[in-house]
Amino acid sequence: MRRIAIIPARGGSKRIPRKNIRPFAGQPALTHILKAAEATGLFDIIHVSTDDPEIAEVAAEAGHRPDFRREAVIADDFTPIRTVMSWTLREYEKRGQHFETAALLYATAFFVEPQDLARAIADYEAHRTHPVLAVAGIGTPFEKLFIETGGILRTADEARFGSRTQDLTPAYRDAGAFGIFSAPTLLAEDDGSAPLHFRPFILDRLKAIDIDTEEDWAFAERLHAARTHS
Repeated sequence: MRRIAIIPARGGSKRIPRKNIRPFAGQPALTHILKAAEATGLFDIIHVSTDDPEIAEVAAEAGHRPDFRREAVIADDFTPIRTVMSWTLREYEKRGQHFETAALLYATAFFVEPQDLARAIADYEAHRTHPVLAVAGIGTPFEKLFIETGGILRTADEARFGSRTQDLTPAYRDAGAFGIFSAPTLLAEDDGSAPLHFRPFILDRLKAIDIDTEEDWAFAERLHAARTHS
């Protein structure tokens, strides 16, 4: 069973400039997930998919120099991440490298541990029916969530809003951490936009810090400091 880990790390992140190599806990951001992937011992290749020379050099210093750079045409804000993965797999096929399992790992998944990745891969490979997505419970059932319409909050399911919490549907969010896919299925996709059904890998909420804003980053730093000094 050949496996590849693909870590997307564009140079043009806008909400947090240079976030993929911004220092976190004394190291460039993507170094944390690189070390976690490496520590599993499960990947034949760990590839940082980047268009940026500085990010490529950080990956190289961590022992994972990219075999090739991402093309600029798929390094914008609009390219589906699965398109990046399938393009990467095709580039490796040109080099005679073929894989059965492809893991998508996010560069700012600071708190993901090797055992999380190993368990998710084992779950995927035991079934191979659907890709696996790391998710976190949001603590509120779907029926009790609010949506805003015309400046007014309405419940997602008004008929069941008054039901007991334990009788309602648990809700989850993408943890912004990782997904495990069939490499051949990714290669067969046209544009990476088709909807997918995932098997859930429920990640501890304190590991599922999706870094999209400066507020997210500050929270992650406080959480890391609390863990370090606890």
